[in-house]
Amino acid sequence: MGFELVRGPHSVGEANLHLQFTPKYRRDVFRNEKVKEACIQSFKKTAEELGVVLHAVEFGPEHCHLFVGACRNHSIAQLAQRLKGASARKLRRELKHAIETKLWGDAFWSSGYFYRSVGSTTNEAINWYIEHAQRKHWKALDHQAYKELKLSFPEIISHVIIGVSWLS
Repeated sequence: MGFELVRGPHSVGEANLHLQFTPKYRRDVFRNEKVKEACIQSFKKTAEELGVVLHAVEFGPEHCHLFVGACRNHSIAQLAQRLKGASARKLRRELKHAIETKLWGDAFWSSGYFYRSVGSTTNEAINWYIEHAQRKHWKALDHQAYKELKLSFPEIISHVIIGVSWLS
């Protein structure tokens, strides 16, 4: 199943984004499961408040990827600011003890972010890619697995988001 077009009063289309946020000093704060879960909860709540769809979130040890859809009414900068700001406040308020040894001062996220607009793709293609590609942030992918990835899904390698997992 691919993504559906979004209908508005005067428009039809889709606007999907891949966002990547990195903690200040690129610290490996996402090795802590509670920190990851708090970020996911915050991202979901903020997405709901903004009226966008949070399709997926995945973490490497020192960064997170988000796949956001139906974001036609918000600029990329607005989305990044709101998602990062709300999650940083939640983490500082609820899990200060879990992050204070890795970060100091008031900032949780680095000031920048990565974004890319992403076209349609299927859930199956994203899920397969996630299972095989996101692992690179946690361990090396052996040469044979890499070759199988390239041979099995060449269109995924060039068109799909790196490192996301679908939210239920």
